Amino acid sequence: MANIDKFLRYVKIDTQSDDTTGTTPSTEKQKDLSRLLVKELKELGLEDAYMDEYGIVYAHLKGEGDKIGLNAHVDTALEVTGKNVNPQIHHYDGKDIKLNDQYTLSTKQFPILDRFVGCDLVTTDGTTLLGADDKAGIAIIMSVLEYLHNHPEVKHHNLSIAFTVDEEIGEGPKHFSLEKMDADYAFTVDGALIDCVDFENFDAQGFEMTIQGVSVHPGEGKGKLINAILVLNDFINNMPKNDTPFEAGYDDGYWHINDVSGSSDKVTISMILRDFCREKLEKRDEIIKNNIKRLLEKYPGISIEYSFKEQYENMKKYVEKNPKPLEVAQEAIRKNGLEPKSTKIRGGTDGATFSKMGLVTPNLGTGSYNHHGRFEFLVIQEYEKMIQIVLDIVKL
Repeated sequence: MANIDKFLRYVKIDTQSDDTTGTTPSTEKQKDLSRLLVKELKELGLEDAYMDEYGIVYAHLKGEGDKIGLNAHVDTALEVTGKNVNPQIHHYDGKDIKLNDQYTLSTKQFPILDRFVGCDLVTTDGTTLLGADDKAGIAIIMSVLEYLHNHPEVKHHNLSIAFTVDEEIGEGPKHFSLEKMDADYAFTVDGALIDCVDFENFDAQGFEMTIQGVSVHPGEGKGKLINAILVLNDFINNMPKNDTPFEAGYDDGYWHINDVSGSSDKVTISMILRDFCREKLEKRDEIIKNNIKRLLEKYPGISIEYSFKEQYENMKKYVEKNPKPLEVAQEAIRKNGLEPKSTKIRGGTDGATFSKMGLVTPNLGTGSYNHHGRFEFLVIQEYEKMIQIVLDIVKL
């Protein structure tokens, strides 16, 4: 169980990112794990391992043949705290797993659990996320490097390692250097299903809007006071009703409200927009712009400021131009008794932006599920199988 010990050690280091600081990394505590990884990489013979000023770790292991990149991210998601993670190991018998007095990991809510009867699961204690996204990816890569260090007779490709920061807030590639990575192609180890090599993800935008209402004493508000909160409510009610994550199907994009703050005088909304097709994403933009135009006509006296921010792009077209990494991964998956498939990533990875930058980087699984929440879990047997798959990718 030495490999799982590595994972259990990493998840106890709080590396949660923060989308409000404007710094890179967005939280200094991400560097705590980055420093540890540099130390361990050097102990495994990657003598040039270092952390740059942004907290990104780079390292290289000389071999033969292609220069293959491996990437995972050190930060964890914002939705649930990553502080004081207390992982629990269960031999899963098919029954619900009580995380604590308040939360239960149930097959009714998460039917994928039925696949793992007889397996060993690592869960949270219900008070935090687990952090398998993406510390499972880090541990898989480090386990592969440890195996190669302990078995110098095994011939392998040249390896380029990069552990990035702030992936969860869409800024993993912000200061990433292709030159420092120095790879022919790469893989992010940042998914779920271990039989998947995924190369299609959302085109993604962020949207922010601030509505300035008209403030008057409510007792004198007749015909004058315009409540910014009610104007925002009007905006939300005129967005497409069946186009939220709750309603969206496997092939569908969505609009999603991340945050609302403010008062009757002024209110701000933060949203994300997602679609697999750029043209459909642009139609979402037009729906929002028309909605704003309608508000300005309906409520004279208010003002609205808004902006769209590009976040990441669908990597599909880049992988289709250079399918070699896809083929390499599929061969390794077959070698381990699985039939490879590709699913649509209903989100994004650093690999999407790496691919746009010129380094084609499809995504591999980790054997962990229910990411970004307290019901996150990792299947030890799948995690160990994924170590072997990545090892077979890098072997000559």
